Amino acid sequence: MKLHNKVYIHTLINLIMQIYLGIKEIIEKYYINPIKYGTGYNIVNTLTYAIILVIVSALLLKLVIKLNIKIDKKFIFALFPFMVFGGTSRALVDGGIYPHTPLLITPGIYFTVAMLTLCCMVICLFLRRRYEFNRTLMISGSFFAGVNILLVIINIETIKPLLIISGLVFAIMAPIYLFTFKFKTFLNGNLYLITSHVFDASTTFTGIYFYDYWEQHVLPSYLINAAGPWVMFPIKILIVILAIYIAKDIEDENVKNFLKLIIFILGIGPGTRNLSRIIMGV
Repeated sequence: MKLHNKVYIHTLINLIMQIYLGIKEIIEKYYINPIKYGTGYNIVNTLTYAIILVIVSALLLKLVIKLNIKIDKKFIFALFPFMVFGGTSRALVDGGIYPHTPLLITPGIYFTVAMLTLCCMVICLFLRRRYEFNRTLMISGSFFAGVNILLVIINIETIKPLLIISGLVFAIMAPIYLFTFKFKTFLNGNLYLITSHVFDASTTFTGIYFYDYWEQHVLPSYLINAAGPWVMFPIKILIVILAIYIAKDIEDENVKNFLKLIIFILGIGPGTRNLSRIIMGV
């Protein structure tokens, strides 16, 4: 009987070890190594991060509503400096100016920026009896973004990419603005969302076409390999327009505008990182 128990325990231990080694191999292959060796994203960590984004976004939405903060365009723009801070922080890590720490690389940087933003929001809530909340929030975010922007400027190697990207954004968005203002559509008041993603697409196009960069994300990488970097412009514009169209029927203004905030972040954040990396020659 004792011998049987020993065999059972030994088998159980072996099974646990096999499961542990299997899980460890998966984590290293799909999560740790892509960050450690800079090999980009894969389908597994992309889906994982997407699920985490949805869950965290839902929790943040509940928290913001509980704090009695009105989510509108003023609030979205007040958070703009924090988006710039996140994008430039990641670029400064790539450039070796900031340390390569999990707190400043994907996905950790999203939590870092979110926690910093929440702390600033709480402080601004205490001050809003004397100072306007959104303005104070923007000022606090501008301090952190300003430090990063200064570091990027100090390390600039070329300004040419900035001119190319600005030209691309203007050339693409000018007709869209003219069309929207001439023919009143559901896009009125939402063009800043499209602009943010055209900006991101412009940085991707410029980096790949002119400076031999490569796309790290799974789906964009596949599309770019199949059709070229220009494909990011129509793809991003169509996706954002579809999201805006879906959002227009959401009755809860806080939920609707929070969705727009997420769309804005997903354009400004990566675009700022790309732009900063390219002009620093990283």
